[in-house]
Amino acid sequence: MKSVSLFLAMAILGTAAFMARSDWWIVPSINRWQAGILGKNQYFPALTVFILALPPLLLLALINWWWRNKIAD
Repeated sequence: MKSVSLFLAMAILGTAAFMARSDWWIVPSINRWQAGILGKNQYFPALTVFILALPPLLLLALINWWWRNKIAD
């Protein structure tokens, strides 16, 4: 399961990076939100990738935790 989790995590990060660089439908609103928070009308693509990747990575961590506890029982 460790290698599958690692592969999925890398795939999630790669997909988030692709989405951030290709102006996926949600990316402009995330960038506008960042520009409003940070000021100076600037945003950071790495923060956009982090925001896009965080929910699926948390879900993957929850599934991984459940899987390990299921095997331990």
